Amino acid sequence: MDFHTLGASVAANVLARVACYPLDTIAIQHASSTRRPIFSVPLRSYYRGIGASISITTPAVALYYCTYRAAKASLMPYVGDSTYNYIASGVTAELASSLLWTPLEVVKARLQISRTGRDGRLLYQLRDIAKKEGIRGFYRGYLMGLGIYIPYNAISWAVYENMKKLPADLSYATQVALSAGTATICVHGLIYPFDLVKTRYQVATSETVAEVAGVTGRSSDKHGIKQILRNVMRESGKKGFYAGFFPRLMCSFPSTVITMSVIEFVKPDTPVVV
Repeated sequence: MDFHTLGASVAANVLARVACYPLDTIAIQHASSTRRPIFSVPLRSYYRGIGASISITTPAVALYYCTYRAAKASLMPYVGDSTYNYIASGVTAELASSLLWTPLEVVKARLQISRTGRDGRLLYQLRDIAKKEGIRGFYRGYLMGLGIYIPYNAISWAVYENMKKLPADLSYATQVALSAGTATICVHGLIYPFDLVKTRYQVATSETVAEVAGVTGRSSDKHGIKQILRNVMRESGKKGFYAGFFPRLMCSFPSTVITMSVIEFVKPDTPVVV
């Protein structure tokens, strides 16, 4: 067990969540068409569910990064320190952690779009999902997520690791931050429309979305992917598939930089002095 990477992943996840959670909430609300004027609600509302989010994301984050590094080390004798290694290790990490990621994404998104005290409670959401859909409800959008995040991880790790090796008159810490930020920018523009559809599908059965649909008169997203696509086009046209893209990028960029900086500081992949 790589306890250094495990501990660093836990610390990195807590720091990144606390720093970036409000922007993550805004992005989720935009993507699910449940947003409200930013200043119409108190700041604490944008931290709704953060305790639950940290609790349920930390094991997935730790498993993800520990798996990536273990896979990378295992593949080193066969493909060396190469792009093939980074891609294969990234895909392996995603497959290993996806069984944890999907349920936490479903629950976290429901908490972030909630508008009442009851909807904002973790236990209520767990019971509501289990009552309406059973265990399948926690894995709503699972296959869609794999279709999005397998290429996402393959590309982002390939960009990150190769950029980190480029010769530059920079400290290791700066190289890590620049590489992580660049990898985030490269992939988010490509996958965001698919991620938006996945998010809407995952929260489609929540009471908050049902209330919004009742007010706007739109057909429910829970009818499936085709209905979600029609709803997005009716609401905002093609640009609707990038609703919330800016706050998502503003959240993911620092979050990734913080996470990789902490992990690489605690246990660098290469014996380079920070």
